[in-house]
Amino acid sequence: MRFTKILIVILSILMSSEFVLSSAWSEGKWTILRDDDIGRNDGVEGDLQDVHFVDAQNGWAVGFQGLILNTTDGGKTWAKKEVELQRPVDFWNLYFRDANVGFITGVGGTIFKTEDGGKTWARKTWGAEGGRRRRARLTDTWMIDDKVGLMTGENNTLLTTTDGGETWVGGGERVRVGDTRNNLKSIYFVSPTQGWIIGSFGTLMHTTDGGETWENRTIEGVDNNLMGIHFVSEKIGWISGQEGLILHTTDGGATWTQQTTDSYDNLHDIVFVDEQIGWAAADYGTIFHTTDGGQTWTATKVGRSTALKAIHAVDKDNCWAAGEWGLIVAYQVK
Repeated sequence: MRFTKILIVILSILMSSEFVLSSAWSEGKWTILRDDDIGRNDGVEGDLQDVHFVDAQNGWAVGFQGLILNTTDGGKTWAKKEVELQRPVDFWNLYFRDANVGFITGVGGTIFKTEDGGKTWARKTWGAEGGRRRRARLTDTWMIDDKVGLMTGENNTLLTTTDGGETWVGGGERVRVGDTRNNLKSIYFVSPTQGWIIGSFGTLMHTTDGGETWENRTIEGVDNNLMGIHFVSEKIGWISGQEGLILHTTDGGATWTQQTTDSYDNLHDIVFVDEQIGWAAADYGTIFHTTDGGQTWTATKVGRSTALKAIHAVDKDNCWAAGEWGLIVAYQVK
């Protein structure tokens, strides 16, 4: 396995080094903060699935085999954090409501919560109506306020909390081997009542009552897996997805128009800091950037030829992305 990774890295460097030098590094903006597992060779290995910063200095990243990383210097250095696990668990999602309260979720219905900015993490439980069901992989979290929140997951899993994330209730579908599995990938609320969920095969769900009920929406001609969602107001938002898909709304999701990226790569996550400036994380170490609200998107190679699975920004001068083999890259204007 390690030999295969080494071979792939060598090939990716040979194929992409000229492009990397001529684009990302010549601009002096995108840099590798944490190299991949092989280039770093420090014994801390694992693909990263999510990254989140609470400000320009303090951030977190999570990934496979129980990997949790923390930085207090904008990503220059990263320290591994440990939580109590009976066996290694793949983490898929990282969410902070504010500088103190945050959640990490993953496979097997795993939920961890912090109330002290990540100094300590406590494991939380959830129950399913109708008896015990298979614990689904939990993919995203959103707290509407300090008490009410929701989580999404595979097999149409949707959980809710009314006590600040101490306990969660809900569940998903039981799927037989060979049946189509619909996974809910991401959740985003633009107000205490208005929220969105995206997922597999063009799944788009909307609530106007804080998640009590959900209405399925259809976007004509779109059956791609939807992966990332971000709104900058109740009216203006974007969705990223499979095969270079980016959708844009200016009327609160009543209609969605497709923006052009000239790419067939998967766009795993998307973030905007205002109505004009945004980024999307893609396959092959590529990040797409716009400064005109998505009318045009520019691709930049920022790392090895590995998928960047998550992206997060605190302002127009500070953006981070993380992905396979533990890679973390950043756009920082000093």
